[in-house]
Amino acid sequence: MKRFFYHFLAISALLLLTNCKKIEAPNAEAAKIFGQWTYKYNTGGFSGAGGSTRFTDGSTVEFTENGHFNVYEGSNAVSSMKFKIEMKESIYSLDLSPALVYTNGDYEVYQVVGNELFISDNHYDGYSYCFEKI
Repeated sequence: MKRFFYHFLAISALLLLTNCKKIEAPNAEAAKIFGQWTYKYNTGGFSGAGGSTRFTDGSTVEFTENGHFNVYEGSNAVSSMKFKIEMKESIYSLDLSPALVYTNGDYEVYQVVGNELFISDNHYDGYSYCFEKI
């Protein structure tokens, strides 16, 4: 029983340490995404006029340095997913762009301009989302 307890304690400590590890941003520009942002609007889609319901008015998002992307409506957490940051090809630029790469392999490119964050699903008829730094 004592042996089981020590194994359980060692595995728990290992999981705790790996979940608290900071992710690396490829450059200083890419690291600007960390923090909290308020959703403003979306554009794109087939008509180009937006219309995505992924985020609602008043929702906020948070990108943590340990790789969690959290979405809140008011004070309620509505989703959370893991991500890492890599440089990827973008339909918006000939240069590689910072991208949020999710555990399922999907990715979205992003850019921080001043106090605004623009996230795009990187599809020609896809959506782009604008957020403002809190």
